Amino acid sequence: MKLNRQILSKHMVILATSTILSGCAVTEVAVNLAKTGNTEQTEEKDITNTHLEANETELNSSSQLKNNDIIKDNSNTSDSLVLPEIKKEPMVVANPQYKIGEPYEVFGKWYYPERDLRYDKTGIASWYGDEWAGKLTANGEIFEPSLVSAAHKTLPMPSVVRVTNLENGKSLVVRLNDRGPFVAGRIIDLSTEAARRLGFLKKGIAKVRVQILAEQSLALEREAKNNKFPLLLSNEEMPPIIADNVPQVNLDAITTRKIKSLPKNRTSAIELLAQSRIGEVIEIPVTETKIWVQIGAFYNKESALSVLDKYEKMIGSVSENLHNGKPIYRARLGPIKSVEDADIILADVLAFGFEGAHIIVD
Repeated sequence: MKLNRQILSKHMVILATSTILSGCAVTEVAVNLAKTGNTEQTEEKDITNTHLEANETELNSSSQLKNNDIIKDNSNTSDSLVLPEIKKEPMVVANPQYKIGEPYEVFGKWYYPERDLRYDKTGIASWYGDEWAGKLTANGEIFEPSLVSAAHKTLPMPSVVRVTNLENGKSLVVRLNDRGPFVAGRIIDLSTEAARRLGFLKKGIAKVRVQILAEQSLALEREAKNNKFPLLLSNEEMPPIIADNVPQVNLDAITTRKIKSLPKNRTSAIELLAQSRIGEVIEIPVTETKIWVQIGAFYNKESALSVLDKYEKMIGSVSENLHNGKPIYRARLGPIKSVEDADIILADVLAFGFEGAHIIVD
């Protein structure tokens, strides 16, 4: 009986020892698997990091990698340590220059930059802002939406233009330093601040008149060619205006007619020039305007009429104006009730084959 108990006790000890050893083996295997898993995870992250470093430019634009997803090895411990890694954004360095530029193509349409000191056109203005903040403009400056500036398709950079909101009479002098807008039917793209001052920030678009200020633009051109670029502040002083070969005229005249005083709400050209400081808003009387889609302008009236005959979807008319002292005939469609309708008609006219068509306000 006693012998049986001893044998039974030995079997129990052996069984317990085997169980303990088996448990240790299982634990060791689990630890090894865990370490192997961590190693594989670390290797996978390291491979990912190598790939990401090789494509750092794409990362900056897509922002797909989060700092807390990057794992680095710590040789002093068996576990992986999660550390944040700060990715430095590439520094944008301004390199401003005076620029007119060669002809260029955007979305299949060609544009021809030129130094046009008689530029005076109407159309629809839009604005752009934070999505372009900190990026280089077309002439190498850094775009700041909180400052007064604008983009134009063809005028030199920098140039100075007066933009008048024909819907509320607000008029603003703006400095051009970028190209755009590349949307059919838009004549100028203003910065956020410029659009706010002209009163169409919430609406998004406005009927405007854009007039180049020749003397101010020439002054900026001289400064830019000497590598001088004033800040785009609302209270910046314009470079001194220097007129070339201005004849001196002395005129004495006596008249018996009574001079009538000008209406108080009328702003003379001299007063406008005196207030032509970038960012300063003045107000002029609001006149009623209508929207048209101009198919083309011709020196021959018959040519304008023949263009209208080709486009039979809408009744058009021919208006006569002066261009550089010569009569010019504009073939146009309208008047059109809204900018949205004008956009639709313009798209159809462009598709029809009249590549020079655009929206005007008259």
